[in-house]
Amino acid sequence: MNPNEYAEEIVNEFVREITDNLFLFIEQDEERMRKYMTNANRFELDALNKAIGLKIKEMLDLENTDISRKPKSKLLKTYTQHKIK
Repeated sequence: MNPNEYAEEIVNEFVREITDNLFLFIEQDEERMRKYMTNANRFELDALNKAIGLKIKEMLDLENTDISRKPKSKLLKTYTQHKIK
């Protein structure tokens, strides 16, 4: 495996789990978590999480692949995995 092949492999792995990683990003910062909880109380939690997931796909121009039922983030029960188009 050359450096370019490894780089492509690791980026694809990251993209596959990007939704879970974004929610971990929220959890790891007090201010982001406070804003998330404020919006979770203002809107239906599932609607908020779905909007965040759809925005990831839209803004990064990704395709859906599978559903993961084992997120690392405590804010999720499941999440959609992605791949680069």
